[in-house]
Amino acid sequence: MTIIDALTDAQRRLAQSGIDTPRLDAEVLLSHVLGRSRADLYLSRSDSLSKDALSRFDDAVARRSARCPVAYITGTKEFWSIPIRVTPAVLIPRPETETVVEESLRHFVDRSKPIRLLDICTGSGCVAAALASELPNAGIFVSDSSLAAIEMARENLAFAGSRVTLLSGDLFEPVAQMKDGFDLITANPPYIAEEEYQSLQPEIRDNEPKAALIAGKSGLDFILRIIEDAPRFLLPGGWLVMEVGENQAPECKVQAIGQGSYDTVACAADLAGIERVVALRKNMFG
Repeated sequence: MTIIDALTDAQRRLAQSGIDTPRLDAEVLLSHVLGRSRADLYLSRSDSLSKDALSRFDDAVARRSARCPVAYITGTKEFWSIPIRVTPAVLIPRPETETVVEESLRHFVDRSKPIRLLDICTGSGCVAAALASELPNAGIFVSDSSLAAIEMARENLAFAGSRVTLLSGDLFEPVAQMKDGFDLITANPPYIAEEEYQSLQPEIRDNEPKAALIAGKSGLDFILRIIEDAPRFLLPGGWLVMEVGENQAPECKVQAIGQGSYDTVACAADLAGIERVVALRKNMFG
């Protein structure tokens, strides 16, 4: 079977399984199997596939047809132009999460300045990896309650070397005894309400780690804890930048204002126009 024939057949199978982007997924999977770029597939469209390559491609298409996410099949997902290693132990990085990175960098114009950064609920470590690439003098602490996630983050942050400290525990518990505060705390915590979980796409509901998704009846259990506790660990004028779910930003702002520990309460929208990130600055003299 030629490359173009294999792609056409895979596209048909994926479309029959209800995949929204059957051609794109087929191209990405075949590129992964052959170790070639998607453009190269078309330059070599008449080449025949070996039996081994065809078998591995068939397996990949079968997994995708069963609604396994492409990133779990290929083992990587690009985030902030960085290839991030992923397994079913961690959430797959999403474009909207790059808003956390963008908003964080907006508050640290001098990127050469030494700062202390804490990324909680780090998962794959994608946010910390992006910030490590942009803030070369940042000391980076990452934490997660999942040991498997910490090991994944370790791999994705290896390029930052000794600048990174990996910690395991619930939210701020791993840094509770530290004397020095942080200039920046980032977080992408669970924020899906329990009743919404079953309505998620099967790629998410049946494959991604449940503990990294669900946050109680309202979806705000972790978010409100972070808003309440972060000032204890932020330096005066330090920022908390956190991803939240759709329609959760207004409640986050109310809680942050009512707490009285922040002198700036703002939100940033993702490319879809959804208020996706809350950015809170601790009182300068707090």
